[in-house]
Amino acid sequence: MPVLIVAALGAAATVYSGSKQAAATKKSAQAQQQANEAQARSASVEAQRARIAQVREARIRKGQVISAGAAGGLGMGTSGLGGAVGSIASQMGENIGNINQQQTFAQDTGAALQESANQQVKAQKWQQIGAFSQSIFQQAGGFTTIFGGNTSTGVK
Repeated sequence: MPVLIVAALGAAATVYSGSKQAAATKKSAQAQQQANEAQARSASVEAQRARIAQVREARIRKGQVISAGAAGGLGMGTSGLGGAVGSIASQMGENIGNINQQQTFAQDTGAALQESANQQVKAQKWQQIGAFSQSIFQQAGGFTTIFGGNTSTGVK
């Protein structure tokens, strides 16, 4: 009878410890998700600022080119002036595309880190289930109760 009480207490302790550890791991994963979301919002704001800066810079450069062309007696219809303005727009588009690509990379990284945290929670849960099962098996007598006798003898 005392063996059953000890076994029950051991099983209860294992379950309690496992549930506390699982709760802590889950809270950690949730905190990681919140940190990833905050980081993504911050990166989004920073990327938007960078895009605005690119547009502003392109407008300034376009104004400078047009002003210099007008001062030099060139009209908007000249190919040199049109080419310079077109190049500025092209460079701006490329820079904004690079900003967008970097933002996508940052979002993908955050999602991968979150998935990693989620998988760690799942792995932790299965480790606890395995430890609990092993604990119950050992407390029930292990292989000795299944096969009977001494199972620790070597091969002869």
